[in-house]
Amino acid sequence: MPQLRIHFTDLDLARTRLKLEMDLMWEIVSSVQLLQHAEEGACFDPWRRRIRDRVSRDRVLRSAVRTLMTVAPHATYFPDFLTPALDTTDIDVAVDAVLSVPSGRRAHEVSRLRPADGAAANWLNELAAGKVPALRHLRQALRVYFRSVIEPKLQTIDGGLQKEWADGAQRYLKAGPEGLLRWFSPAATWEPPILTIDYPFDRDLHLGGRGLVLAPCYFCVHHPVALADPRLRPILVFPIAAGTRLLAAGHGDGGNLSALLGATRATILRAVVSGCSTTGLSKLVGVAPATISHHTGVLRAAGLVTTHRHERAATHTITPLGLRVLTSSPVDAEKPVPPLRG
Repeated sequence: MPQLRIHFTDLDLARTRLKLEMDLMWEIVSSVQLLQHAEEGACFDPWRRRIRDRVSRDRVLRSAVRTLMTVAPHATYFPDFLTPALDTTDIDVAVDAVLSVPSGRRAHEVSRLRPADGAAANWLNELAAGKVPALRHLRQALRVYFRSVIEPKLQTIDGGLQKEWADGAQRYLKAGPEGLLRWFSPAATWEPPILTIDYPFDRDLHLGGRGLVLAPCYFCVHHPVALADPRLRPILVFPIAAGTRLLAAGHGDGGNLSALLGATRATILRAVVSGCSTTGLSKLVGVAPATISHHTGVLRAAGLVTTHRHERAATHTITPLGLRVLTSSPVDAEKPVPPLRG
């Protein structure tokens, strides 16, 4: 599997931190990409249905979504200038930062996009050239999308992030920066001085004394994401735990699941919503792989998880029955939501 390898010095390790503020632009970009595929249905299909319904009835929102899908495609690349390095919860400040990027950088980053649609390509050419109508169109799209899609869900997003921030802070207090690097993602492995992450393509990132910002993101899925340009401030945006996301969205059971299954098995069941290996669960729960195998065996016997083995690796995934136990509604009975097309 391709990997991202992040190379640390002692100074980088000392400067590694957890971002404790919501990043509006990462949430916007990640959610736009989430609308372009149908994965992570257990967590996001109800949300996709609501947005798809609103897009079908609202011409202004439909235009905004199409515009943002053009500039932030679900692909291995999207422009870094869409996610500027700033700490703000003010959408106007964030949009101003996006639009104030130097013209040369914007032109270079936009030029790497390859849309199939002719009208989209023309608009991107105008955006790369800094044409005022194109910039105004992007500003309008970002503001409309935020007000219509993100703002109504801010309380849910914040609830999920608060849990992640609390967990990360505890890890940092107990084990320092290395504790964060071992905690934040089952897809990551910390073997000093290199952090290795499962990634869509092979890449090396040398921090060079700048440190690393770890930023949890509600709408990020699958794997952590780094900026494309290695010269920019290093940040690694990572998905919050699937179980945390479900609970924040109001689909969870509070403490009832722990009372039913026990705390460890409840944590495992939440973690395998998106699929997770035995090794990943061991890192997440903090127990030995043999203990994880025992617990997943019990869950499998109860029909709550399935296990698929490939060579020496085992991947555990929640079943429809497991979802019914985990969530407050019969998620599996609903048809998957197809991706929106720009």
